[in-house]
Amino acid sequence: MKILKRITIIVITLLVIVLGDLKAQTPTTNPTPTPALDKQAVLDSLTTIDPNIRKYFPRWKLCEPDLQVQIYQSFLYYNYDPKILDQQNIEIMAAPKEFDEDPFQILVINCGEASMNAVQIESNMGSILLGFLSGDMVYSGSKRGEQQTPAKRDYCFQEIPTEVPLTQSQAETIVNFLQPTNVSQAFTLSLFEQSLKIGETGFWIRSIMGNDEIGYPFWYPGAAKIVIQRPLYVNNDSRTSRAIPYLINAYLGGSYRVQTGINPSSLLSWIPKRILNNANDGKMVVGIDVNMPFKPEAGVSLRAELPMKSITSYDIDQNTYGFIPAGDRIIDNGRVDSIAPVLRASGVLSFFYNWWLNPKNPENYLRFDLGLNYSEVTEMGLTKRPGEGGVTIYSLDPGVDGLTTYKPSEFGDWIYAKVEYRNQAVYPFGASLQYSNQTIMGDVWLPLLGNWLYLEAKYSTPLRVARPYEIQNFFMISPLLRLTI
Repeated sequence: MKILKRITIIVITLLVIVLGDLKAQTPTTNPTPTPALDKQAVLDSLTTIDPNIRKYFPRWKLCEPDLQVQIYQSFLYYNYDPKILDQQNIEIMAAPKEFDEDPFQILVINCGEASMNAVQIESNMGSILLGFLSGDMVYSGSKRGEQQTPAKRDYCFQEIPTEVPLTQSQAETIVNFLQPTNVSQAFTLSLFEQSLKIGETGFWIRSIMGNDEIGYPFWYPGAAKIVIQRPLYVNNDSRTSRAIPYLINAYLGGSYRVQTGINPSSLLSWIPKRILNNANDGKMVVGIDVNMPFKPEAGVSLRAELPMKSITSYDIDQNTYGFIPAGDRIIDNGRVDSIAPVLRASGVLSFFYNWWLNPKNPENYLRFDLGLNYSEVTEMGLTKRPGEGGVTIYSLDPGVDGLTTYKPSEFGDWIYAKVEYRNQAVYPFGASLQYSNQTIMGDVWLPLLGNWLYLEAKYSTPLRVARPYEIQNFFMISPLLRLTI
């Protein structure tokens, strides 16, 4: 980042210097005379630095009394209005140093409200004064030699912190930082999700662990899914097409059962073990996002995971399923002593709005979702029967008395709401907070190295009394790799 900052500022500086030198050059031809006022306006525009980029250059306040007097007198000598000068308020702006031992090159000196640019400074101020200000000469007046102390400003000054310029990729208006649409190829990798953008087609392939839509991240629901995202309708609105290239995106895939989370390894032993399961019959994953043609920032989104068939009894390996004890419940006259909760259908229907606080400089982004959610969990009884050779065969059976099916039963069970914030100023980071299925889930990602390695964390907790299969506090953290071309 430091190298990128220097390269960006050096390029800007070279342009300023080259354009500024035009004032000192004598033309080789006789151009058509122009009014003096117009000529001066042109020269001023070539030797003035845009205030919007000043914050990216090295700057400092001068507090050395002797140098303050010399600069103040230089402004007076060249007929600057004393009313706008301020000897105690002198600011110096310079080009960045290529190497640590290089002296600065002074670009602008401000004295109160008046200023001199690089060309005026060279013409109006002596080389000794400039040597002091740039650090090329020690304040005692002696020239720094090759064997002497590296170039350094040894007078009284106060640094003004600089900012890092936005890169083009950071400043682009995009909806999803982890699925950028402003690049040809993109790849993200974390324990939560792996996604791949397939060239300029607009297709994405995603492998997702968990069911975030209902507040169950990572291995919490015992399920994972693979989804293909396909664009269906191009956005022709010139105002929003770069951020939202397609008005309609469709999703199709499948959800499958995962076996992890029952007995976490020592590396992940701090994560709560899961209780919830996904059935082994698999589920179909479908979805669609529709952005409104008249207002592409707004739209409606649908996600659903639907079982492929009705749940039936089947044999299992009990070491890969989460169970809860039957407790005081008498299930099938006591034949069942353990219960396996199984996640069935789930989905979310929401209206959304994408908002960039400043579309001209889209550093800050917000997304709002509001709608309905649905989830269904069926209890299955663990039954045993003898097999050949004395082994015990374990089966899950939904058709026994005393089991419960959990569905939305209160108003709060239906509500889905989510707000997401992203900042791309210098070091991109993002956070979201979701209410769904009467469960709060937070998600945060922060940069670790450059623009490619991040750290992501998710936390989930139910706001109502936890159901038997729910985890009171589920927290997971993962490195996040993001590569773009």
